[in-house]
Amino acid sequence: MLLWIVLLKAALCAALGNGTSDVCKEEICSCSAIEGDLHIDCEKRGFSNLQHLTGPSSQFYHLLLHGNSLSRLFPNEFANFYNAVSLHLENNGLHDIVPGAFLGLQLVKRLHINNNKIRSFKKNTFLGLDDLEYLQADFNLLRDIDPAVFRDLSKLEVLILNDNLISALPTNIFQHVPITHLDLRGNRIKTLPYEGVLEQIPGIVEVLLEDNPWDCNCDLLSLKQWLENIPQRALVGRVVCEAPARLQGNELNETAESELCPSKDGADSSLAAPPTQEETPELDSPPSPTSTTSKIIGATEKSAPNNKGRPKARENWQLKMPTAIASDTSDVTCPQTCVCKLIGFSQGLGVNCEGKKLESVLNLRPKPFSAHELNLRDNNIHAVKRNQFRAYTNLNLLDLGGNNIKTIENGTFQNLSELRWLYMDKNYLDTVMADMFVGLQNLEYLSMEYNDIHLIVAGAFIPTPNLQVLFLNNNLLKSLPADTFLGVSLSKISLHNNYFTHLPLSGVLDQLSSIIQIDLHGNPWDCTCTIVPLKQWAEKMSPEVIVSDLKCESPEEFWKQDFRRIRIDLICPERYDQTAPTSLSKNGTAGTDSDSGTRPGSYPEPSRVSISVLVPGLLLVFVTSAFTVVGMLVFVLRHRKRSKRRDGNSSASEINSLQTVCDSSYWHGAAYHADHRSYDCAAHSLSDK
Repeated sequence: MLLWIVLLKAALCAALGNGTSDVCKEEICSCSAIEGDLHIDCEKRGFSNLQHLTGPSSQFYHLLLHGNSLSRLFPNEFANFYNAVSLHLENNGLHDIVPGAFLGLQLVKRLHINNNKIRSFKKNTFLGLDDLEYLQADFNLLRDIDPAVFRDLSKLEVLILNDNLISALPTNIFQHVPITHLDLRGNRIKTLPYEGVLEQIPGIVEVLLEDNPWDCNCDLLSLKQWLENIPQRALVGRVVCEAPARLQGNELNETAESELCPSKDGADSSLAAPPTQEETPELDSPPSPTSTTSKIIGATEKSAPNNKGRPKARENWQLKMPTAIASDTSDVTCPQTCVCKLIGFSQGLGVNCEGKKLESVLNLRPKPFSAHELNLRDNNIHAVKRNQFRAYTNLNLLDLGGNNIKTIENGTFQNLSELRWLYMDKNYLDTVMADMFVGLQNLEYLSMEYNDIHLIVAGAFIPTPNLQVLFLNNNLLKSLPADTFLGVSLSKISLHNNYFTHLPLSGVLDQLSSIIQIDLHGNPWDCTCTIVPLKQWAEKMSPEVIVSDLKCESPEEFWKQDFRRIRIDLICPERYDQTAPTSLSKNGTAGTDSDSGTRPGSYPEPSRVSISVLVPGLLLVFVTSAFTVVGMLVFVLRHRKRSKRRDGNSSASEINSLQTVCDSSYWHGAAYHADHRSYDCAAHSLSDK
């Protein structure tokens, strides 16, 4: 009944017109039949809404609206396009779909909303798309998905969600949805449970899971078993472990279950990460199965970069601090609902307030000003303001990861001079400001992965001269400004899974003079001339420094090739034709001469003279020499004419022989020798006189 009401409403709107214009009859859009189907092409028409437009009412059509300005879709936005069978909304800057926007599109089978800025799918986002079979929503900023968003899409088979910011799929998301093709590549998914997710897609024939930071622990056993038991005809993408450290780079299907979930007695000691603390009795709080640090360790293990083929101990990416078993103590203040422990040789206080639904640091009561470690992970903090940590002068570690933080005021950490570890991963930060880290002169470890960072202000890390380890992976960075790392002696940095097409040498790479590990994989490298400085820099690094492949995304001829293994003359033929490298390495790439004074990464000057300079020079020498020879001949002739000749015939013979000798010496010698011989001829004539 509801369906008929909606259809009747749409038909009534079309009949009344309401001042709308038929996009085909009035040639507002390009309408053409392709293989018997009508395509209405409204690409890049500047539409910000569709309320005055309508589609043909007598036939079905494909509606193409990509490249417009439909940044927000309101209810009944497409009421006048009820005959559409597919809808393209790519590249509209679309960030919000109000529930009911697709009402009236009961015939649409394919919806393309990729390459936009959509952050969430609400419960009724796709209300009205009863026949939808294909949904493409890749390359958005999708993070939050309501569990019921697909529940009424009873015909949905293909779901493309790659290259978003999804960290987990909600339980029962595929309930009553006949998914056969699922693309989850390039997200932030660490685990995929069987119950409530995988069990609901029994008809799957393709599931793509690459480029996610998989945490290969006990929770991933169900995924491993599920992948081993799905039909062999199914296409399955590779699941590569990113954490823990001992399994980095391992493929899940090649990893034994005993390695994924070892017994407590067989636990890997390399998982110990800073700062550590022993299991000690809790103070002023109920018992907790895990300590503050153990949970922090879990978070930091998952943030380790992919190091395929080079499994390394966790200490390679972490800084260690000695531990000791704390003795009993009294008179320790612990905030309500939090768990507190004494840690380290100094018996400092560790405060664990993880997952307590705190909305502000000010909600800690009583305030643990004496805390050495403060874990505020997975709360609901939206902003951190300047004075909130003023009295926490003893803090050695601060964990703000997994909140909803969008703003950190400049100067927030100015009193935390003792802070060494700072975690701000899995938030909504979009900019690293110039004064964000003022006061953190002893900071050694900073994690800002899994945010929305697209801009880093030059010199932002200057206040942290002791910073050694920096995680900026899985953000939205496309470039780094000059002096990004000015004043910082980084030893390890992770920049993987961003949007870099190249990195400049001057002001960026040349400031990483102390680097011993850098992770750059998962970026869309553009293997043209702009990549040459990075290529030359990377080739000088030892294999242990670059911890992953550097694969080209463009141009197509180099797709998925490591640009370190491609010759420079192939990457940049136009520059290579004009300038020749001083030396060639075995793989054909340009080398550098340590004594030449050439800056690393620059194009060396050729040793030969350019033809464009040589030709004009030779022409000038030729003309000058010709005039010189003619002048000397005129001088000799006039001199002989004035003198008395005893024998006219012999004089003429001498002149002819002189001209013959001079002409011969000019045409058969170089420019310099021509001049020299002409003067010899003149001297000979004078001596005869």
